[in-house]
Amino acid sequence: MSRIYSVSFENVSVSAAQDLVQVKGASNKVLRILRRWVNATDTSIPTGQMLRLRERILPATVTDGSGGSTPTPVKHDQGDAAASFTALANSTTQATTNGTAVVIYATGCHVYNGFDDIHDEPPTVIPTASYVFELLGAPSGTVHLSGGVEVEEIG
Repeated sequence: MSRIYSVSFENVSVSAAQDLVQVKGASNKVLRILRRWVNATDTSIPTGQMLRLRERILPATVTDGSGGSTPTPVKHDQGDAAASFTALANSTTQATTNGTAVVIYATGCHVYNGFDDIHDEPPTVIPTASYVFELLGAPSGTVHLSGGVEVEEIG
């Protein structure tokens, strides 16, 4: 049976490249990344600019990112158990792997439009791996972002 959770961050001041969300594989479970999103939440219009985004699977020994937060995955069905996986958000020291990272998707979006997309074929994260949704470059000026990923936990 699978369970669906969201991992999100809200109204975070972003001025550097960072792992927007890192999802760490769960023991004896497979994770699928269903959806990911990021949007500007400033009350005043921020400087017009593009955001460079990328998703990667870090397959082997992973050194977690740091400098951010550890959000609690939120279950979509309130009758479900708590998630088995853990997550990090807004890590300015980005996660690394001693294996070969696999780029799943790379794109850009204008800060005014944001990015919200559902995977046609969701990538999987095994117990020893991590998934990262990254902001690749520093914004040209500080911007407040909200975003996250939707995760299916199987097993």
